[in-house]
Amino acid sequence: MVTTATPLLLTDELRQKTKGLHGKTDRLVSLGLFAVLDYQIYRQILLGFYFVFRTFEEEYERHVKTTEVVGGQKLVHPWVQHTYSPELRRTEAFEADLTYFYGDDWRDHVRPSKQVQEYMDHIRDISKRQPEKLVAYPATLYLGLFFGGQITRSKIVKSTHFFPSPPQKKLGGENDDGIAIFTFRDSTTTTETGDNRRKKMDPNRVKSTLKERLNSIQELNMPEGVPETKLALAGREAIAEEAREIFVRNMDLMTSVEGVSRVWTRWIFQLILFAAVGFALFQVLFRSSVVPSEPLVI
Repeated sequence: MVTTATPLLLTDELRQKTKGLHGKTDRLVSLGLFAVLDYQIYRQILLGFYFVFRTFEEEYERHVKTTEVVGGQKLVHPWVQHTYSPELRRTEAFEADLTYFYGDDWRDHVRPSKQVQEYMDHIRDISKRQPEKLVAYPATLYLGLFFGGQITRSKIVKSTHFFPSPPQKKLGGENDDGIAIFTFRDSTTTTETGDNRRKKMDPNRVKSTLKERLNSIQELNMPEGVPETKLALAGREAIAEEAREIFVRNMDLMTSVEGVSRVWTRWIFQLILFAAVGFALFQVLFRSSVVPSEPLVI
């Protein structure tokens, strides 16, 4: 069975099919981003996503670097191989940020929560049974760092509630201390001075390259006028299904962190308080602007 309708690019279709969930995540970020109000909460969220990113990057590399051969060919899913992006790896950047927030011995004191462990197990499971679904991870998690992630970075840097904390530490700087996950650096170049700091990559160019890679999977992105095959339809739907799963699990990860409910309660209380003060001020100004008329004297 085929369809003659010109399909959307894969990244556009994924965005369309996750629009509702995407909107919820965006609102979570835009409504003050509760995480940046407290670095101790933020680092827990950071830790959760570290385990998620590390797991999917490990599974990607396991597929690409496999030596298993069947029928004279390496047993690696072509879509996974096509979208493999070692230059985008975030595992090491997460580890640098976690060292900043937890200290050098953080690995000795942390472990994944129940929700995060289930998330990791889920990634490993689809990697074995439905590896094509792994394509949804760079399409959502990496691209998410270019959209919502940049908003998060800006809020962290500007938040007066968040820093100065942890004590005796300065955010940012030449080494991206505490915000390394939001900065992509070229692994093959050094700075003009020849030191060991790698050059920052243009985020717009990195994003465009990733989208081109995702949108050039031959079996999933048919040229205009070429009928879309049953394989393409099934593959795109499987990846979209996993993208929706990722959004749901990401929101569960963020909202299940210890202390989040306390921050939300404080935020709601402040919102109600500001609304009450604003209403009272409006009443005072409105009433004071109305001058009662003098009675007519004959």
